[in-house]
Amino acid sequence: MRTLNIIGAGRLGQTLAALWHRRGVFAIGGILNRQTASATRARAFIGAGTVIDTLHAMPPAEIWLLAVPDDRIEATATALAPIFQTQAAHPLVFHCSGALPAAVLTHCGEANLASAHPVHSFADPRRSLTDLPGATVALEGAPQGVKVLESAFLALDCRCIHLSPEQKVLYHAGSVMACNYLTVLLEQSLQLFDAAGIDRETAMRLLEPIVLQTARNNFALGPEQALTGPLVRGDLATVARQLSALQHASPETERLYRTLGLAALPLAKNTGLSEDALRQLQTILDEPLS
Repeated sequence: MRTLNIIGAGRLGQTLAALWHRRGVFAIGGILNRQTASATRARAFIGAGTVIDTLHAMPPAEIWLLAVPDDRIEATATALAPIFQTQAAHPLVFHCSGALPAAVLTHCGEANLASAHPVHSFADPRRSLTDLPGATVALEGAPQGVKVLESAFLALDCRCIHLSPEQKVLYHAGSVMACNYLTVLLEQSLQLFDAAGIDRETAMRLLEPIVLQTARNNFALGPEQALTGPLVRGDLATVARQLSALQHASPETERLYRTLGLAALPLAKNTGLSEDALRQLQTILDEPLS
């Protein structure tokens, strides 16, 4: 069984390590975090591995996961280079950034370099232990490294897709739009409910069924058929009233409403919105109210 060292056993790192340990995919080797206490907690969560205090004390391993923040990946790879120069075999080194290519690890030297980005939110590692299976993982890098990682993620019941370095940035931006910015939109919605005098707990209960149903509709029917609301109906008066209210309650949200409304118009047109209604809506959304 190959040994896996982990640098940066945060929410993602410890979840992957725990799953690979439980399924007998990798033997967990060294665990290194910036704080020893954090690494100790990660080791307890994983159920295997050895807490290491410094990078140069890390034991040899066939595979190294660099689950550090994006802006520390290259520096960590540079620091690993002298360690790898003393090893007879070239290890597989990979990171889990969605935006950065495997080439950011080039300073590791002659190691097999790869990247693996699970399309999954690791907000709660314990939930991820059961929720990660079924997720898609985007793989990129050296063919030999990608082959090993694909086998490892398939063992977790994940799906895998292969990307080129050029595809990764737009792929990750698409993930951000659908996941991170969905969270931002929910927060904006909750703030408007608060401005309307509806407390956060009530608003969350109110929104949960329709938000989940909207998500299901999008995946079952596609965005075009899932789009509903005043834009699809060509309800000019409602859009104008909402913009007027937003202008006073939250100018920042008003600008966001306009931007998203304009982006929604092509979808609304494809559902049968008339050219006249389309032009009028574009005018309303384009021009700030006086």
